This record gives sequence, C-alpha cells and structure tokens, in this order.
Amino acid sequence: MRKITLPNDFLAEAARALAEGQKVKIHITGESMYPFIRSGKDVVEIVPCPPSGELPAWCCPFYRWEGRYMIHRYIGREGDDCLMLGDGNLARIERVKRNEVIGLLRYIYRPDGSVQDCTDARWLRRGAWWYRLRPLRRWLLPVMKRLGISL
Repeated sequence: MRKITLPNDFLAEAARALAEGQKVKIHITGESMYPFIRSGKDVVEIVPCPPSGELPAWCCPFYRWEGRYMIHRYIGREGDDCLMLGDGNLARIERVKRNEVIGLLRYIYRPDGSVQDCTDARWLRRGAWWYRLRPLRRWLLPVMKRLGISL
C-alpha cells in the first residue's frame, strides 16, 4: 500500500465535517501522543464537540493551535484557557480557548483489529497516571519506543 502524507491543512476538511456534526477517522502521524497513539499505525475516530461546556477530565480534544490541528490530552483549565499536553511531550503546554475545541477523540483503531474506547474510565485514568509521570518521561519514552510498548 502506498502511503501519502498530507499537510496539516488537510485537517481543516475534518474540522468542517465535525462542525457539520459528522464524525471523522484520521490516520495519525506524529509522536506527540505516544504511547497512547502510535504514529503511522493507529487510526482515530473523532466526534463533534459542542463549543461550550466543561470537557471531560483527561479526554483528548481535537483543536487548532497556532495554525495547526492537534489531538492532545486535556490536563485542566486556567481561567478561560483549556490546557493541553501531548502524552509524548515533555513540557510544552498549549493554551486553547474552549470554543476552539472542535472534536473529541472517541476511538483508536489498532492494526491488530482491536478498538480502544477513549471515553472508558480506565483509559482516562491511565492518561491521568501518565501525566503524573511527566518528570520521568524523558527516560521512559525512549525505552518504551525501543521495546514497542504502548498504553
């Protein structure tokens, strides 16, 4: 199968579909959500998110930040800003206005045919646990990648 990598602007089409109330599936590239989402292997399903209201704790919103579309973990609020951090990132926290959240990660489809429900309480708790391990990620991530471990 031939693989084509599209620019991030292509995700604007996904954002339009979500705004129209449709769900979208995207083949993920990038390491910012490893070990929960594996680049080039996993397909994610995103569902529309209303432009207001509180986000579920530890969910993974789809949003636009500094001209790029992203899926990162919601780690809390500070004033009017929603704070987002990629599971594979060590430090950079994005500040996003709530009305800029376009969708929410609903499912991860794995190459082996398994499906991860991203609203499952256990999966969300693993995300909270992983967030608390931030000081150790610098050492954990390379080892996990080398061993092929995902969460």
